[in-house]
Amino acid sequence: MELKILNQAELDNFVAGQPNSQILQSFAWGEFQKSVGRRVWRFGVLENNDLLASAQIIGHPLKLKKSYLYCPRGPLLKQTLTPDKQAQILKLILSKARDLTIQTAQSEEIFFRIEPTFPLQPSAFGLRSTKSVQPAKTLLLDLRPAPADLLKNMHPKTRYNIQLAGKQGVIIRQGKPDDFEQVWPMFQSTGQRDGFGLHPKNYYRAMLKNLAAVELWLAFLNDKIIAASLTAFYGDTATYLHGASDYDFRKLMAPHWLQWQIIEAAKQRGCKYYDFHGIAPTDDPKHPWHGLTRFKKGFGGQPAAYPGTFDFIYEKNWYNIYKLLRTANRLKRKQ
Repeated sequence: MELKILNQAELDNFVAGQPNSQILQSFAWGEFQKSVGRRVWRFGVLENNDLLASAQIIGHPLKLKKSYLYCPRGPLLKQTLTPDKQAQILKLILSKARDLTIQTAQSEEIFFRIEPTFPLQPSAFGLRSTKSVQPAKTLLLDLRPAPADLLKNMHPKTRYNIQLAGKQGVIIRQGKPDDFEQVWPMFQSTGQRDGFGLHPKNYYRAMLKNLAAVELWLAFLNDKIIAASLTAFYGDTATYLHGASDYDFRKLMAPHWLQWQIIEAAKQRGCKYYDFHGIAPTDDPKHPWHGLTRFKKGFGGQPAAYPGTFDFIYEKNWYNIYKLLRTANRLKRKQ
């Protein structure tokens, strides 16, 4: 087996060809990351000219000329590979990733963070489990049934809310990147209300400007925006990245109608799956995502769990300092 730098066509043909295509491993997502000042590397693992795996790695700068490598929702491996072959490939990637990404001694990588989509034993690879970056559990809705069957399989209350919003005159349409400025305060208030974090506003501006696969969808009552969604369309999957709604108009159930219209659009575009991109890990009613999870599960679908987020450590002492500082920052934010 050997490693090879991949071009756009090679990467996207492989990534988009995998079931439940991962937008975070797409070439366009890497270009978006470059637009916000990060370095990106893309390579594959080949055997007899057959591409078996791919990894898009993003460099995250830290203070003191340090950095770490991050492979969101990856590396990606062919699902037909045996566990032994998967292990061989992952060991190769872990051993060679730093060599491929080092550009200057002025920026030393402390660790390599991965989010594999296939089962593994972390200890067998020298990996350390860490706090999830992308949600460890999600909800996948199979879009292949007919629309009537999708509605039939929903929770009755969700189906009722969809019908209610339509009757109340809520209008859904795709927005423009410039519309995000208007809805940003609604995203902020929704994040505080539902207990999820957001990137800075400029991050989403750059996403909509540089990433055509991500679309802003809006729900209107007359001329007022009362709900919004950031949704990515890539390969066989549409992914619900972020949503927001105006609490003052909650009785109109606009988010339900908005989600259904996007689901129908994804189906019409040929997507096979709708990824709700994150649900609470348990049914604990005290979990901050409990209400959001109940909303998502109302549309049907099946829970899907990823193995987790793991760090392959290059510099143990610096890694321990990094973890201590991260813990201190989280405690400070909670005060």
